[in-house]
Amino acid sequence: MLGSIMLGRLRKTLLLTATCAVFCLSGNSIAAAPFSVQVPNPSTSPSSPRFVVLTQPVKVKIAYGETVLPAGMKLPVASSDATSIRVKYMGELQTIPIAAGRLESSAAERPDAAPSETPPIVPTKPAVAPSTTPGTQLQVSLQPGYDSRMQGGDISMRELQLLLSSHCSEGVDLSGAGTKIYNGITYLMDSEQAATNLGLAHSVPSRVLVAAPGFPRNSLYYIGYDGAFEGRFNRLYLVTDIANKVVAIQLVDEHPKGRWKSAAALAAATWSTYNFINARMRASDAARVQAVSKRQGNIVVIDTQVFQRVRTRVGRTNVDRYEEQENAKLLIPTPFARIILHCAQVGLSKT
Repeated sequence: MLGSIMLGRLRKTLLLTATCAVFCLSGNSIAAAPFSVQVPNPSTSPSSPRFVVLTQPVKVKIAYGETVLPAGMKLPVASSDATSIRVKYMGELQTIPIAAGRLESSAAERPDAAPSETPPIVPTKPAVAPSTTPGTQLQVSLQPGYDSRMQGGDISMRELQLLLSSHCSEGVDLSGAGTKIYNGITYLMDSEQAATNLGLAHSVPSRVLVAAPGFPRNSLYYIGYDGAFEGRFNRLYLVTDIANKVVAIQLVDEHPKGRWKSAAALAAATWSTYNFINARMRASDAARVQAVSKRQGNIVVIDTQVFQRVRTRVGRTNVDRYEEQENAKLLIPTPFARIILHCAQVGLSKT
C-alpha cells in the first residue's frame, strides 16, 4: 500500500516537472521572438566598385574643350555596365570604356581590405634611371626612349615649339641644377623638400604620370596640390622626373570669376592647347585660347587662357562675348625647355 502511494506521488512529481519545462521553453521562445536578428540581404550590401584606376590614357570632352586622362589616374565611379564606366571628373560625368580601367572597391568600406595598388598619396620614390651622361653634378633623370615619338599630339608640339623657340634652342641640356623656379623651389629639388618650402607638406597630394605631347615620354609625373596661390590660382602642380626631382611648376585657376572678353579682343586667339601638363585642348570654335610666353631670368613662363563663347540677343542682333573658363601659368627652367624642344622636334619629324 505504502509503496503504491509513493509511486503515485513520484509520477505526479515527474508529470508536473515535465509540464513546467514545456511551459518555460514556450515562454522563452515567445519572449525572444521580438529580438530575433534579421540577416541582411547580400544583394543590398555596398559591394559595387567605388573607384576606377585608368590603365591607359583616355581622351574625354569637357565643357569647353577636351583633355586626356592619363594612365594611373584614380577616379570615383558613378555607375558601370558591361561595356562602360561613368566616372566623376571636374564636376561632370564622363563615360570611358571598361577596358581602359581597373575597378576597385573603397578600402574605407572594407576594414580588412588590402591597400589599393594605386593609392592617391605620393608613393615611395621610383628607382632612379641613370642620367644620360656620366658626372657627379645633379642631372635630370629620364627613362630610356624618353624622346621617342608619341602617337598624335602634333598640334600641341607645334604650339610648344612656337612658345619656347624664341627663348632657347633645342638640345639635350643636363645643366641648370639649382635654377630658381618659384617661391624657394629650384630646378631638380626633391619634391618633398619643395612641398615643405611651399608649406604644403601637410597636404595629401596625388601623383600622376604626365602623358603630354612634347614632354619626355614615360619620364615625368605631376604632383597636384589644392590651395590658394598668388591670390587666384586654386591648383599647383610640381612636375617631376622619375627620381621625384622638380623640373617645372604649373599653376592653374580652374574657376575664374567674372572675366570676360569681346569677340574682337579674341580675334587673334587661334591657339588650341590651354593646359600643356594636363593635355587640355579646345574642342570647338565656340572656345578661344590665348597663349603667350616670356623669359624671366633662366625661366620660360607660358600663360594660357581659354574662353567660352556666350551668345546674347540685343534687339535683333546676336552679340558674342567670351567668358574665361580656365587659365594656367607654366614655369619651365631653360635647360628643361631645351629638352622639351628636342622631344617636340623628334616627335614632329617624319623619319
